[in-house]
Amino acid sequence: MNKPNQAQRDYWQTRLAWVDRQEQMDLQLGVFGLAAMEALGDISGMNVLDVGCGCGQTTLQIKERVGNGSVVGVDISEKLLEVARRRGEGAIEFVEADAQLHAPQGPYDVIFSRFGVMFFADPAVAFRNLRASTSDLAKLSMVCWQGPEQNPWMTVPNRAAMTLVDLPPRSPDAPDPFSFANSDWVAEMLEEAGWTNVDVRDFRTEVKIGGGVNSRLAALHAYEFSPVKAVVDSDPDIGSDSVVDLMEAALMPHQEDGIVQLPGAAWVFTADN
Repeated sequence: MNKPNQAQRDYWQTRLAWVDRQEQMDLQLGVFGLAAMEALGDISGMNVLDVGCGCGQTTLQIKERVGNGSVVGVDISEKLLEVARRRGEGAIEFVEADAQLHAPQGPYDVIFSRFGVMFFADPAVAFRNLRASTSDLAKLSMVCWQGPEQNPWMTVPNRAAMTLVDLPPRSPDAPDPFSFANSDWVAEMLEEAGWTNVDVRDFRTEVKIGGGVNSRLAALHAYEFSPVKAVVDSDPDIGSDSVVDLMEAALMPHQEDGIVQLPGAAWVFTADN
């Protein structure tokens, strides 16, 4: 019998673009994680759990902020954690686990996540479980994507590619990058899971696709993380070069001084135990 999130576990074990392009992704997404860290205020001396830590950028940044506190990074993908452990040089604990089923032993003073919580099969169960691993005065801070229309940095290249590639329709209940786009629903879910003083902040910025590269390299980067890639890989009649060409053409108007950037929008949620 498959465990909850088994499909996600299998997916992230093979999502090697995050390993191959770790530096570009750090540059591309770093500002969003920092916004969620700033929302916590001073966390020196605290014990922090970084949920969905991936290749470890946020875990390393949190370690700098906690001083003599501690941080544990947890992720469902051993492939990503291999990178994180190399970067942490043994000074940080990284654990392969599904936070919906159990969190590494706490108690934690802070639960943090940068785009690591939108893929739970049952988010309410996950956040009750995470809360159970915290201290009495613990805080939660996480950043999640707003909807597709607020994130043209994703939709512009993907929609261009979809003139050649047919994607299966999104299931309204299936976890995906936009599954926490409804901030009211997320706030209610957190409250039902026992969190209090839930607050949400609108955070918007320009996203440098690929971390600050030209339209061709940005298109190649976007393709590696696009849902169209899986379709192209499975269909010998569709050439990846044609798809990337379409993406590049769509991104070219957004290039300035050799860098492509488009608007991105996320929610920064905070809450107390």
